[in-house]
Order: sequence, then C-alpha cells, then structure tokens
Amino acid sequence: LAPPSFALPRRELLGGVERWLRLAGGAIDPADADYLRARRDGFASAAAALTPHLAPGPIHGDALPRNVLVGPDGPVLVDLETFSFDLREHDLVVMALSRDRYGLAPEAYEGFVRAYGWDVREWEGCAVLRGARETASCAWVAQHAPANPKALTEFRRRVASLRDGDTAVRWYPF
Repeated sequence: LAPPSFALPRRELLGGVERWLRLAGGAIDPADADYLRARRDGFASAAAALTPHLAPGPIHGDALPRNVLVGPDGPVLVDLETFSFDLREHDLVVMALSRDRYGLAPEAYEGFVRAYGWDVREWEGCAVLRGARETASCAWVAQHAPANPKALTEFRRRVASLRDGDTAVRWYPF
C-alpha cells in the first residue's frame, strides 16, 4: 500500500509486554516474567538498529492468515488495531512464524514467498523481528493464564522453547 494521507503510528510490537505480564500476575512464574522482560529490552534495542530491506510503509502489524478474509471482491483485512507505518518486514515475519511455529504448511509458505517475490528469512534482521514477535506472543498468552489453565500450559510451552532455543516447537493459537 502507498502511505495514506494521514499519519499512522509506528508498530509497537513490544509495547504490550509489561501490561500482559502484569495481567498474568501470580499465575506465571516470576522468573519467566523476568526472562520475557529481558528479551523485550534486548529485542527493542536490536529492532531500533535494524536496516530494512524493504521501504517502510503501511503494515497490518498482525498479518496472520486468519486476519485476511477472501471474499468475492478479493481479500479483506480484519483485526486492524495494529495497523501502522513501519518496517514492512514485520508482516512478513508473521508469515514465517506461521510456518515455523503455528503449522502453516511449508508448501503454503513457499507459495506465499513466490507470489511476494522475497523471503524475509534471507534478511539479516529477520531473527530480531522474529525474537521480538515471539516475546510479545508469549506475554500476550500470559495475560490469559489466571483464568485459563490451557493458556498457562501454552505459555509454559512457549517460554520453555525460547529458553531452550528450540525454534521448531509447535505453538498453538490462543
């Protein structure tokens, strides 16, 4: 998309981490919360120093396949609360994580890459945005832990995979 005629905010990928961890309260291990805060701080600094491969512009900010509905007139984007102006790579990293963490078929991802014309995983900044996104995703699930045992189980799975450096552990949408 071309830039709109009005200003858009920057993508604050890690902006909700503290609030989500606070909402989790005592339901999560304080060491896990501290671990995610340290990751947040490290990835925030690293993300600020990234050199983009693509020209910054309007992004969805949460470009999950489920946030694109295909109707008779073509695709429609939904869930727009993170629509912003930032690195376009943000949206592409979401697709890579959909493949690596959430079960998007590798063939579907490869089709996406062919249609888009570039694979974000080739960019040196991909690991930074991926790490930031994974950190935010863990903290987001944490906020649901006090009322939902399944959320607590998923939170623990995600944090353990980050601590172990295991990028192949399957995460489940929540």
